[in-house]
Order: sequence, then structure tokens, then C-alpha cells
Amino acid sequence: MRKKRPLDRTTNVVRDANLIVIASEDKYAVRQYFELFRSTKIQFKVLATDEGRSAPHHVMARLDEYMKEFDFGAEDEFWLVCDCDHWINAGHLKNLVRVIQECGQKGIQVALSNPCFELWLLLHFAEFPEDGKLTRADVEKKIREAVGAYDKTKVYNLPINNECVKSAVKRSADNQPASSEIPDRPQTEVHRIIHDLITRRIISVDR
Repeated sequence: MRKKRPLDRTTNVVRDANLIVIASEDKYAVRQYFELFRSTKIQFKVLATDEGRSAPHHVMARLDEYMKEFDFGAEDEFWLVCDCDHWINAGHLKNLVRVIQECGQKGIQVALSNPCFELWLLLHFAEFPEDGKLTRADVEKKIREAVGAYDKTKVYNLPINNECVKSAVKRSADNQPASSEIPDRPQTEVHRIIHDLITRRIISVDR
């Protein structure tokens, strides 16, 4: 028998609040980012990586197990958030393609970032980079140039507010290719998770 929906009732969410469950290969940044938001209608639950199991199929399996453990509602959402800097290399690309296909079959949406989730964070403070190729180190350097410091284990220290989030959503959405399942250039799809919620003012940064 499945457990009841894992809503945290101590956060003043309404009874029929929707859950957005996110599985990530990251241990700190993704979880801390979504913890910045507050809402009475939406609750984010981030399943961070554990014991170094960060490969896409491990991330998907963790989310799949969570979906089977609890009794979710029809409006709840499930997302796999993954970086591309390592997994689009020749030796790993087929595995990533297979994971994306399986996610579609399981009702899991996918938000990829090339090269990494930090690109999404950068867009809160700077225009979309013109560089055709970026490494994780490049993106982290640009964040430091924009705000003075960056520690991926302390994302909550970044000066993110509601206006920053709106800017990031626009910059990201404006730089989506016409069609590409796996981005082969700098790109992030994280805005897809929150675009509608920000537009409708369902979520906001609690600072």
C-alpha cells in the first residue's frame, strides 16, 4: 500500500497543494535553489543524489522509486534535472537518450542543462553567454564575476530575488532551439519547471 502524499504540512500549504518532485544528480545546488521558493499552492521536493549515484539512470531510478512509494495526485509533477557536461560524451550519450525515452514512458519530465545547472543560476545575474562552448568552470567563473563569489554547496548565499528569477526565466526561454531533445550548445531548460508558476505568481522567493 502506498503512503500518503508527502506534503510538509508545517509550511502552511493548502490541502490540495500540488507537489513538484525533482530528482537531481546534484547534492546541494538544485535542492537549495528550490528551497528559496515559498507558496501555499505548490511544494517542491528535491531528491538529491546520494552516495555518488549521479548517472542519469540512477537519478531516474530514484525518482521512479519515490513515485511508487507514495500516492500522488493527478496534478503533481515529476522532473529529472540533469547536466550535460559529462553525459553527452560519446561513451554516455546512448544511456542519456535511453533515460529520456524511459522518462517519457513513466510520465517524468526532463530539464537538461548544458553544460550544467550553474548556467541557470548565472542567468539570474547576467545575459545569456555568447560563447558557443562553455565548461562548468567557465560558468562558475562568470557567476563569480557577476556577484563576487560562488560556492555550489551554499547556493542560498546567492542574492536571488523575484526579479532575478523573472530575468532568468526570460533569458533561458529566449535561448531555446527550435527543436533539440539533447542540447548540443549552452542551454538550460530549468525555466520550464517554474515559468508558469512565476507568471501566475503562485511561487515567490522568500527573502
